[in-house]
Amino acid sequence: MHKLLKNEKGFTFLESIFHLLIAAIFLQFVVLFFYWKSPIERQLEDYFATEWELFAIDLQTLLLEVEDFNVAAGNQSISFINKRGKIQVGQAGTLIRKTTHDSGYIPLFTNVANTTFIVDGHELLLKVKMLDGSVRERRFAIGSYSE
Repeated sequence: MHKLLKNEKGFTFLESIFHLLIAAIFLQFVVLFFYWKSPIERQLEDYFATEWELFAIDLQTLLLEVEDFNVAAGNQSISFINKRGKIQVGQAGTLIRKTTHDSGYIPLFTNVANTTFIVDGHELLLKVKMLDGSVRERRFAIGSYSE
């Protein structure tokens, strides 16, 4: 025959209060996560602006002392000679890249749909259309450049 279990206490009131306390603590973490999520999303939106500013600083540094400057490939690339040698900056696919001495390349800016370089005296106007449709534009000073 079957034995009757006489000790069928189950959960006690104290144990259920303890579980409720643990659940309340974890719910606070959920609230903190959503509070933390908003500033992180804003930083990610600013990431593309930061990438653009870093690219602009890099390109302006390259253009400080230029001996020979040319716009090529239908206004989609520039080539110049400075103390580092012959440098080309232009669009290749969805990025703007720098080529030094016609060997290898360094990606400077990503997510690019279209690039236009326009020379206006001692200034370079760069218009970049991004893959998301936004347009970024910047003027750069070309140093020590004789036309």
